[in-house]
Amino acid sequence: MDTKNAKQHVADVTNHLSNARKCLNNALRNSEKPPENKQQIQDTLNAVEKALQSATATLTNYKG
Repeated sequence: MDTKNAKQHVADVTNHLSNARKCLNNALRNSEKPPENKQQIQDTLNAVEKALQSATATLTNYKG
């Protein structure tokens, strides 16, 4: 049985997204050719950044 509440789950997601951002930044720095690879990584990083902003806002505005 899961003992975490909803806010704790959102906090977990925020931590996972932050780790994903770090990994994607590392991948971007170490990206090889072709340039399409780097663009795909950048696109994924942008999506993770957006999700991280949303999760952070959810935590900041969480009621209760």
